[in-house]
Amino acid sequence: MVETQDVVIIGAGLIGLSVAYHLSTLGCNHVVVVEHESAWGQGASGRSAGGVRLQFSHPSSVQFSQYALQFIADSEERLGVSIPFKASGYLFLTRDRERWQALRKLAPMQRELGAPVELLTPQAIRERYSYVDMEDLVGGTFCPLDGIGDPWSMLYGLASAARRRGVEIRLSETVMGIAVEGDRVVGVTTNRGTIASPCVVNAAGAYAREIGKMAGISIPVAPYRRSIYVTDAFDQIPADIPMTLDLDTTSYLRREGHSILMGMSDPEEPSSFHTETDTHALQRVVETLLSWVPRLELASIMRGWAGLYAVSPDDSAIIGEVQARPGFFLANGFSGHGFMHAPAAGRVLAELIMGQTPFVDIHPFRLERFNDKKLVPEQFVI
Repeated sequence: MVETQDVVIIGAGLIGLSVAYHLSTLGCNHVVVVEHESAWGQGASGRSAGGVRLQFSHPSSVQFSQYALQFIADSEERLGVSIPFKASGYLFLTRDRERWQALRKLAPMQRELGAPVELLTPQAIRERYSYVDMEDLVGGTFCPLDGIGDPWSMLYGLASAARRRGVEIRLSETVMGIAVEGDRVVGVTTNRGTIASPCVVNAAGAYAREIGKMAGISIPVAPYRRSIYVTDAFDQIPADIPMTLDLDTTSYLRREGHSILMGMSDPEEPSSFHTETDTHALQRVVETLLSWVPRLELASIMRGWAGLYAVSPDDSAIIGEVQARPGFFLANGFSGHGFMHAPAAGRVLAELIMGQTPFVDIHPFRLERFNDKKLVPEQFVI
């Protein structure tokens, strides 16, 4: 017998679980989440650094993060689970004058939306953040509402609340194909059978492109390794520092309890599904951070891990129904912003599926923008 569901969601990470939860709050009663791993959140969701920031260059992305902050604040009421969050702020730094001018131009938009972004001179940065020793620093921005949350609490809360509302989460079930009749998606085939459904959601993270191929759709998302390292207890840097980022190198650091957490992107590393840490990645992170936080020379690395960024060509998410494939919905390519944008992405996609107008304009996130060849890349990328 062929099983029937209203919505099939592929992927039980933060994005897929958020879509499922928000659908359940809108009265969609027959929703199944299919996950090939033996537990939820085994991909990028469980390896996130936990940042939430309002400092984005697209207004819709700012609004996505605002919803995340509100969602986290209300998590006990919404999910029955309190998601820890520390509003330590985000400090962006740059030596590049063109990038500094871009930051200055974006600040009024961010403030108009309610993000109290400060523009800081090099002198102000050195006075307030003495651990920063960056030659040729031209300026920076700081937003006190930004901070660090707990991805695992959000994962557990979303999964638990969705299940209580009737969502079924199936683990160790792999999607083998997506059924299409005419142009429309009509279901999926898994290693356990066939599920007929007029609505299939691709929330497969780093595997979004492979799932897209099953539906005959090209999704321009590629996986890239991102490594994170944590030091032993380290007191040579103030105990309460913001998430501090050098936009020119994408290197960053923040507090992790008594330790320092650090990481960066590697523009020379090719796309892969590789999630093992190695000496080369560690050396690159350490050397880069030492160039502007020399105090770290006294620190010792305690542990490290790596996850995958699902990166789109303009470093912004791909969200919405595929025009060429009715019934096939995407929530992909979050480019490292999945944790902070999962709540809003789940809500807008649930609203679309239920025939409602999304609470945030998602036109900038549509798949079809890549056909326009007028991309506006996200400028705040780590």
